[in-house]
Amino acid sequence: MSMVDNPGFAEALDRHFPGAVLGGEFIAETASRLSDEGFAKDNTIACVALCRDEVTRPLFTDVERVWGPAFSFAGLAGMVTAGRTGLAAAIHHAPIDDGRRRFVIYAMAHIGIDAAGATGWVDRPGIAEPSSTCGALVAFRNELQGGELVVEFDRYETEQVLLKHRLLPLITYGTVPDLVALTKLTVTAIEDDLQEIILSLAEEWRRTGQAMPADAAMFSGIQIHGPDGVNFVWPLGSHIEAGGDLSDYEFTAAEPGPDPRGRGTPA
Repeated sequence: MSMVDNPGFAEALDRHFPGAVLGGEFIAETASRLSDEGFAKDNTIACVALCRDEVTRPLFTDVERVWGPAFSFAGLAGMVTAGRTGLAAAIHHAPIDDGRRRFVIYAMAHIGIDAAGATGWVDRPGIAEPSSTCGALVAFRNELQGGELVVEFDRYETEQVLLKHRLLPLITYGTVPDLVALTKLTVTAIEDDLQEIILSLAEEWRRTGQAMPADAAMFSGIQIHGPDGVNFVWPLGSHIEAGGDLSDYEFTAAEPGPDPRGRGTPA
């Protein structure tokens, strides 16, 4: 895909997600950075929190190309519905090298931008018209806009109901964020949830005398689907903790990104 041939997309990408990079380059660069901390393909398990949508698959493939078979936390909109049980399983599946385990998490919300620069749209093979992305967030936003929000538990809508319950407290009452702002709120929720899960597991293992020597890294952001199937990543958070056990961890952003919680968010 040529940016020159798609000026509408290029302008929208730079306006909403300044600093976005190609997805494959993002994964390669994070792996290179982690190699200095002792993370390698043969001693690390990768964990991927992406939306279930098939258009997110290229990033998952990029992760597995670099790190080998990955543990999937896939949930609608990228929310971590696997919870503590899922992350505990992933950590215990990590190789043990010199008495330590290592895991890296890639946590992403996602959105489409079409060739004209319209957000929330992606072309899918075999479908004549563009379709919405992220569909789960679009559906949630449509309910907010229509004033008919359904939040009662429904066993046939478990993930979507959990998504609404998680994001509603982050939205100012009576407002309807645009899709870009809602996507940015979503990735901060995903990142916060993963940190809380990691720290709660560490506390549980500490209390039971099972403190686990482990090195952890987490990279969060937004996957952006562009024309011709090209994918970008807008990096948000970069967190690396090495040299202790999980109970020692206090995650801090090594490279703070733009603030997506409403301050300076494009309309």
